[in-house]
Amino acid sequence: MAIQMASPIPAGIGSIQQQDQALEAVYRRDAARLRGRLLISTRDPAVAEDLVSEAFLRLAAQMRAGCTPDDPSGWLYRVGMNLLVSRARHAKVATRAMPGLFDHGVGSSPEDEVVCRERDQLLRDVLQTLDGDDRHIVVLAARGYRPQEIAAMIGRSGPATRTRLCRARGRLRARLESAGLTA
Repeated sequence: MAIQMASPIPAGIGSIQQQDQALEAVYRRDAARLRGRLLISTRDPAVAEDLVSEAFLRLAAQMRAGCTPDDPSGWLYRVGMNLLVSRARHAKVATRAMPGLFDHGVGSSPEDEVVCRERDQLLRDVLQTLDGDDRHIVVLAARGYRPQEIAAMIGRSGPATRTRLCRARGRLRARLESAGLTA
């Protein structure tokens, strides 16, 4: 036969002062034990203290709402453990999502952007100095077309296109070097 302990918080406590006194009595009796149980699980005194505080805040809210638990000690333990599980889930989700929150690519500086624009403009200017056919085959090669594909586009043979492409690249390289653009 189990002996029922009388709850230190009588059901239907009327005044706020009585609720505060009852809550203080529960706190004095159960806070250290709850903190110890949570400390065993968290291994972090600050986290355990936060969880105890949150559990007691929820108990106070329950009491204010007129829903005082029959067994406040058990209720606090369950709420504390549920808060611990919620905190662990939140930490796991946050850890999983964290890499997506950061842009690991570092954007170029304004100075680098200006230098790139100036280089690109200089390259366009030098490309304009090539005759039309040379410029056309160099641009096609730069876009990733193979010499055989370029030959089919311009209506020349493969060997003739490779020779022409090699000479056009040589002229472009020489003009880029004279313009101060060297790799």
